[in-house]
Amino acid sequence: MSHPWLADLDIDKLLEKSLEAPVKPQLSKDVLDVSNFDAAFTGEEAIVSVVPSNKLSKIQNNANQFVNF
Repeated sequence: MSHPWLADLDIDKLLEKSLEAPVKPQLSKDVLDVSNFDAAFTGEEAIVSVVPSNKLSKIQNNANQFVNF
């Protein structure tokens, strides 16, 4: 927390989770609206990937460590 980049940050409000977001994007009712994402990402072809079943349990175990995070 001693980094100069964080100097103007109100630590107490951060810990209380009461800071206002510095940027609030305009949201659309269109679930396919990607206007808030950089075109470098939205222009890429979508790739469907499948997790091998023998690795799925390890992924789920790791995910369980973040419940209520």
